[in-house]
Order: sequence, then C-alpha cells, then structure tokens
Amino acid sequence: MARGIVITLLLVTCLYVTYGWAPHQYGNHSLIIGRKGYNDVILFQKTVSKKNWNPFGKVSEDVTYPVRPIPGRRPLITEIDAIDLDSNDKGGYAYVLKGGINRNNVTIHFKSQKGRGYKFNLTIFGRIY
Repeated sequence: MARGIVITLLLVTCLYVTYGWAPHQYGNHSLIIGRKGYNDVILFQKTVSKKNWNPFGKVSEDVTYPVRPIPGRRPLITEIDAIDLDSNDKGGYAYVLKGGINRNNVTIHFKSQKGRGYKFNLTIFGRIY
C-alpha cells in the first residue's frame, strides 16, 4: 500500500515537472499594452525575429520607435502589440524598457528562452499631432 502511494506521488511529481500543473495548449508570450482609439493609425510595424544557434545561449534585441525623430511630427503612442508568432510556448519574451503608452517614444526589449529563438509581430498604434 505504502509503495503504491510513493509510486503514485513520484509519477504525479514527474508529470507536474514535465508538463506543468495546467498545460497550455496554445501558450504564447504576447505583449499587448494600451488601447487604440477611433482615429488611431499604425505608427510602426515590423516583424522582429532572431534565431539562436547556441543550445545553451539566449539572444536578445532592442527595438526603438521612432527610429529617428522627424521634425514637425509628434506621435502619441496609444497601443503596443507584440504578438508572439511561436505559439507553442517556446518563443521569447517582450517588455518595455523606456517610454510607452501616452509617450512619443518606446524601446521594447525582446529576449529568447534558453536555446531558442523568437519571432514577434510588433505593431505600434497612435495619433500624430
């Protein structure tokens, strides 16, 4: 009896470590911040991707908007969408380093998981004043 309980606990622990308690069928690491309004336009759109050749390393990249300021054009960011295109929970992570919503600039950092690459579709919405 005790041996059966120990084996069952060991099996459950192994399954939990392998798959997690609630496995995600279509897990991703998308970043969606803010809310676009009626008159908002796409200020910036780019597919950000990087492959990793090192099985133990990580790759990362910073993307900045605007790439260079244009005189007389003052954007106001209302929504940032960084959609993870690797929907198998193996993609990377994205987070805001500087700027952001209700600002005129943003720097987003993209980082992969160990031994993996990443692929994001980055779209920045806003208004131009």
